[in-house]
Amino acid sequence: MRSLLIAAAVSSSGLHAHTASAQDAAETETAPAETEAETETFPDDYWTEVESPVYPRGAVMSPTTLFVVDSDAPGVWTVPWPASEAIKPMRFVTGSRYLRKTMNRPFSATPHPEGGVLVGDSATREIYHVTPNADAPGGQDAKPLNGGFLGIPMALAVSPDGKTIYVGDAERRATFALPIEGGEPELVVRVNARGLVFDEEGALYAVTPDADAVVKINVAEKTSEPVVTDRPYGFPGGIAWHNGMGFVSDVYGKCIWQFTADGATEKWFDEELLLGPVGLSATADSVIVSDPKTKQVYQIDRESKEVTKLFAE
Repeated sequence: MRSLLIAAAVSSSGLHAHTASAQDAAETETAPAETEAETETFPDDYWTEVESPVYPRGAVMSPTTLFVVDSDAPGVWTVPWPASEAIKPMRFVTGSRYLRKTMNRPFSATPHPEGGVLVGDSATREIYHVTPNADAPGGQDAKPLNGGFLGIPMALAVSPDGKTIYVGDAERRATFALPIEGGEPELVVRVNARGLVFDEEGALYAVTPDADAVVKINVAEKTSEPVVTDRPYGFPGGIAWHNGMGFVSDVYGKCIWQFTADGATEKWFDEELLLGPVGLSATADSVIVSDPKTKQVYQIDRESKEVTKLFAE
């Protein structure tokens, strides 16, 4: 009899558990799902409130905007383009003040082909697609794209067709690719890119701190070949290309070099105003360079070498 009672109790308990589980599942199905944005809360001091650039290390443009990534006042500043005089830059992306949180230590940025900007963040090992949204935390939507797979996304470039993001990962000392909408990055080549730029033919140029200072990458075949060798630069920081001519910033040399596709290179700009140039962009008329040591971005005329400051002091 006792055995029968125990069996009945177990059976009843199992039935109750099954019924409760079914009820819980039904309630879960009918209850509205809470999104991460709705459940996540942020401290009042989560986002940086710095009102002017502190360490502007990047300089890349869209047809209407110059984007300047700032590692120490974490985020991205903008200047309307074309620019002809110094103005107060506007904050477009706001990073967190908290270690290992959203865009606390961004190193790279480039325009997204569908609007907004892509930001490579070493603090979270992530690439974000950031677009303005006044109703969202920090006044922006920041969509993570690679799930923390990367180490230090030091350089970013978008393919000419707008479908692929190429990333120089300084931790893995390699260049990766992922879809523009996001996904797990895949290895392209073992090139330690600190700057990336496409030429008019669709070849991807990388500047590196290694023996081959400038490398040309065939992204379709996943191969690379050296262009500038023997480390002529003190410490290359950024790379730009326009109409058959490349440019490299030299952080230690405090100058800008130019190079051609056949590997010839020479100093292009060597003035005392540069203290540690990093980010570069080039147009038909000028070269734009960011210098975090002077907290400034300069526009240099390609013919006269006349310099215009783009950040109002």
